Amino acid sequence: MYTLRTCLPAFHRSWYCLRQLFQRGIVSSTYQCEELWASRLKAPAFNTHSAADLGTQILYRLSNSIPVTPFDYDVFVNKVQLTDNTFLDFLEKIIVKFGKTQSALHVLPSTAHALVRLYMHHNEEARLLDILRRRKSDTCIFLDEVSANLLLRQFLAKKDLKSALNVIWELCLQSYLEENFLRPYLLCHWLETISLAVQLDEILTKHNEEPLQEEDENEEVDFRRVPYLRNPNYDAWFDIARPRLQLGHCCLSLAKALERDCSPSANKAVFSTMPALSSLAPTLRLLGFALTENTNDLLSYLRKAVESPGDFPVLDQQCLTCIGQLIESCATRPEDADVRPGEPSLLKPSEVSAALEKFKHLSGRLKPTEKTLHTEIANFVAATTADETILAQEKARVEELYTDFATTRDKVWQREISRIRRKNVLHEVKSKLRELLDEEERLTYFDNLGTIEHRAWLAPRTRRERQWSRLKEWKQELQEHQARKQGSRESFSEV
Repeated sequence: MYTLRTCLPAFHRSWYCLRQLFQRGIVSSTYQCEELWASRLKAPAFNTHSAADLGTQILYRLSNSIPVTPFDYDVFVNKVQLTDNTFLDFLEKIIVKFGKTQSALHVLPSTAHALVRLYMHHNEEARLLDILRRRKSDTCIFLDEVSANLLLRQFLAKKDLKSALNVIWELCLQSYLEENFLRPYLLCHWLETISLAVQLDEILTKHNEEPLQEEDENEEVDFRRVPYLRNPNYDAWFDIARPRLQLGHCCLSLAKALERDCSPSANKAVFSTMPALSSLAPTLRLLGFALTENTNDLLSYLRKAVESPGDFPVLDQQCLTCIGQLIESCATRPEDADVRPGEPSLLKPSEVSAALEKFKHLSGRLKPTEKTLHTEIANFVAATTADETILAQEKARVEELYTDFATTRDKVWQREISRIRRKNVLHEVKSKLRELLDEEERLTYFDNLGTIEHRAWLAPRTRRERQWSRLKEWKQELQEHQARKQGSRESFSEV
């Protein structure tokens, strides 16, 4: 059985380095640009209504299927920061209702960022994570680089590794690393989360599936009519709920990004401390295969390490021990059980045992490196956070982001003002024109009486007017019928 006892000295050294980084944090307070962020509320767009009044109007419009502009929604979310945390329940009700409208497709980029900072301001990060999980069906709230950094800084400072893993998993679901170049602070947070989360008991222990209860034939069955039935389906990406698998995909995503951005053919400027990470990509890929329980790819990639050990400069004994323990603790299904629809595909115990034996054989042919993964990550994080040039660049990116938010909001605000002004002018002109026509009709009524009555008769009628006209016709026909009937009775009586 694989344990971590053989690597305790290296483990304690790496853990001590990362704990020191925890205490002072990766992101400094200047990175948050609090003054610049608070200055946004001085813009003219935020001086129209209070958060309570604007929220009441928005909720009324949403409840009555009246469109709400993304600009009004953005102003409301930003102004909620001026209220207390009891206002968050009202906010979440509006978030869910607005997320189901067509306007949610055109939400401003500053809205999601303001929502993240709002919940952090009220120390409600747990509620924020729940909103992020429901981004696809209800909330339409997605993280950006700066908001993810602020959240990760908060969770790592509290040593809440599960929540930090949820944040990088949200970015992984957005394919963030595939579509964007690596940035120093986000990379530091990502590496720290992986380095510490891989040592959690929840990751290293075996996941026991709950046994399925067999149906009792004697139990009464309640049959009901339902609108439709959804076929069971398991998406091996968006349906992943186990933290171990999420961490594995985060490792694989980071390994691909490192191989892309650290390659010599990458035509882009990288920050000064990034080239040192090129040696970590193979190790992260091995950890990713082990965490995702993909034993075939793991063993084939490990054979490359045996054949070309120079391509794996950081593959220490602690990593090999951890990989062995991950293989041993893979979730399994019974030997005679098939993969059911809607359930993840798990290995059989015999497959796990065979993979573990092959891993022991291959790892025995490897010579562990002196460099350790956790120490290299700690050194990279320390060098990056101590670099004042990187801090200035990252702070400039935050300032640029907030400036873009303000510029976009001002443009939308000017368009809204122009639209409202045009609407008011048209309404006023139509009203005056209607008054002039009424006055003209009043002055020339007796001169044009025949024409007016003829036009009134030809004018299209409303549904109520048509019903009223038919009702008069029916009443007239009924009176004529009753009169004829009464006349026939009188003539019969005379005879």
